[in-house]
Amino acid sequence: MSALAAHDLSGGYGRLAVFRDLNLDLVGNRSCGILGANGAGKSTLLKTLSGLLPALRGEVCLQDVSLNGRSAYERTRAGLALVPEGRLILTKLTVRENLELPKAANRLTSAAFRSRLDDMLSLFPRLRERLAQPGGALSGGEQQMLAIARALLLDPRVLMLDEPTQGLAPIMVAQVLDALRQLKGSLCMLVVEQNKPFLHAFADDVFTMRAGRLFQSEPGASPHE
Repeated sequence: MSALAAHDLSGGYGRLAVFRDLNLDLVGNRSCGILGANGAGKSTLLKTLSGLLPALRGEVCLQDVSLNGRSAYERTRAGLALVPEGRLILTKLTVRENLELPKAANRLTSAAFRSRLDDMLSLFPRLRERLAQPGGALSGGEQQMLAIARALLLDPRVLMLDEPTQGLAPIMVAQVLDALRQLKGSLCMLVVEQNKPFLHAFADDVFTMRAGRLFQSEPGASPHE
């Protein structure tokens, strides 16, 4: 069974197609990375998969069930979570309040939410120290951790991340990488990046996106390149 699949998918803005006839098949709990320069279409692809942008044509399926016609909110409820570029945390809310947002979206009981929250704070212990601080007071790396934890609290079947290392200090990149390595095998992940060593350090499969097309990337780059 495919965790996430795109069939002959084209997407863009208005009548402008950024990518055309793209096929993608993520199986089981594998981790997939997509490399590409700015303007290659990576973010547009994730927005189209998540429903933030309408597809120009083609089909998106989650666990072999078509998502066509479903809104971004409905796709999230179905199990497709996106951590967007720029993180988009609510800077005036505290870290705890940001983390409590998925509770209502997933209609979690208090006990189930507390259990999931404890798991996230174990994965990102820096957040435990900052629960009472506003999101805007966090560093860029801490905000990225918060955005990932918030998405994981939705209990997704597929987690998509858009440029998770953008603007982060090397020590924070290493901590995000460590978290993704810990998550490997527990869910399917699709990560788009410009940081080739980062992707090759944890992804099972890596593709390169050029001019709206996907190409298999060469394996085995060192994480310290």
